[in-house]
Amino acid sequence: MAANRSKIVLHPAFVRARDDLARALQTQIDGQLIYICGLSGSGKSEIRYANMRSFAGDPTMWGAGELPVISVRAAPVNRSYFNTKEFISRMYLELAEPNLDWLRDRSTVDDPDRGHAFAEERLRSQLWMAAYMKKPEHQIRTFVERTAIARHLRSIFVEESASLTYNFERKSACDHMVSYMVMAEEIKISLALFGVPKMAALWEGNAEILRRSRFVWVDRYRLDISEDRRNFERLAVSAASQYRFANKALVGRALDLAYACSAGVFGEVLAYYRRADDIRASEGEFAITKAHLEKAVSTEQVLNTLHREAAIFDELRKPASSKFIGQMLR
Repeated sequence: MAANRSKIVLHPAFVRARDDLARALQTQIDGQLIYICGLSGSGKSEIRYANMRSFAGDPTMWGAGELPVISVRAAPVNRSYFNTKEFISRMYLELAEPNLDWLRDRSTVDDPDRGHAFAEERLRSQLWMAAYMKKPEHQIRTFVERTAIARHLRSIFVEESASLTYNFERKSACDHMVSYMVMAEEIKISLALFGVPKMAALWEGNAEILRRSRFVWVDRYRLDISEDRRNFERLAVSAASQYRFANKALVGRALDLAYACSAGVFGEVLAYYRRADDIRASEGEFAITKAHLEKAVSTEQVLNTLHREAAIFDELRKPASSKFIGQMLR
């Protein structure tokens, strides 16, 4: 969720998802899977940052060597495919050499993902490559399991979890999920997996996974829902407040443009107004005008992709219809 350094916009969809995750984490079920699903730009990284701090509690109360939670990124690093050895190595890195920047107050941090960037640098260091990457995957996994138990780890937060679905033909996303679920159960932790709608392949069609799963939805705002429209207008006004507009009423009058370019997602709203301000600056104007807002609209291809993803997300949120259930029970 984009925001400036000192201020996070606590809009309703963000607060609801943040609190839903906090509630799910309070239930300590060994091997529990918590999926936090939302569109790109919906605020998942901010929700992760906030919940890591609240879940871990006061570090002065941790025991010696204790580490309640770690965060890793799932990245398609093997020719754009997911690599299980690289992923488990990320876990071991955070357990063996934890980066605790996430304990800092959010107002002092420019980017909630800076810890992941630091991990990328360490993973590619000559020392790390020589010491760990030559070891077989099963040995690194054993290190992870033993170290997690020794550190009293309680949860692993996984960002970009949809990357687990980027597999070679004979690999199954559900197979990965079962493997990590078993590991989580053995070391008595929960897994909180953050991702875009594509991550649905991690749970769909597998009853064993679904029984262990809980879901947190980072909702978008929809103009066909009256309360959402009101909240979206407030959100647009808040996002636009950091820019100078030629007319105070312009944001409200051009709300449909902001929605078309964002599908009701806060990060996309911020990006839209940023583009408009860039156009204003390049034209040497003092304030954003309606023409700047119109020029900032994305291409048809971009908008089609954005709203197609939004429709997929909406389908994931929709329960089976009574008609479908009736057909199933015949």
